[in-house]
Amino acid sequence: MFVNIQVQRKMVLLSKLRVIEKYLSEKLISFYISIFAISESVVNPFPLELLLIPSIVKYPHKYIKYAFLAALMSTIGAVFGYILGYYLEEKIIKSFVDVSEFIPIYEKYGALIILIGAITPLPFKIVTVASGVFKINFIFLIIYSFIGRYIRYQIIALLTYYYGSKMINAFQKINNYSNKIKYFLLLICLSLGLCFFIFLR
Repeated sequence: MFVNIQVQRKMVLLSKLRVIEKYLSEKLISFYISIFAISESVVNPFPLELLLIPSIVKYPHKYIKYAFLAALMSTIGAVFGYILGYYLEEKIIKSFVDVSEFIPIYEKYGALIILIGAITPLPFKIVTVASGVFKINFIFLIIYSFIGRYIRYQIIALLTYYYGSKMINAFQKINNYSNKIKYFLLLICLSLGLCFFIFLR
């Protein structure tokens, strides 16, 4: 039963990726990547690879351009995520808990946290919003976001350039694994948030 569900999910994802690839227009793909990358760093729950991989499969000669554009736009999105987190802390979060004592910790390890969030399949939007909540150095956010995102997308672009549609299957496996990590980390964050709320309010 579980195997059948996994197969069905894989087939659904493959069909979606192929539909996306079919309707990609070379004139508009840069615009699509830009909007998708910006939104992914703030609220969009879907990974940019859903668009990036089919784009490079269809237009392999532009893999460097697409990777750079994705990294640049994702960094711009990180700025919006930072502003959102800053606003939330100022207007809502500080009414429930004082996060100022955690700011030095985030400042100390913030660069590493941003790099990890930017390179790995973990939700980058959590890192960008948290950076605003804890008021990390804004220049750090921009520099390390771009470095991390460029490394991530350039690796994916290179792999897609050389292996083509095989990357769709690889992405499916990575996406399944990263989803499990996301749920686990979300549970931890909710538990820690509940503890902080109970003991620090």
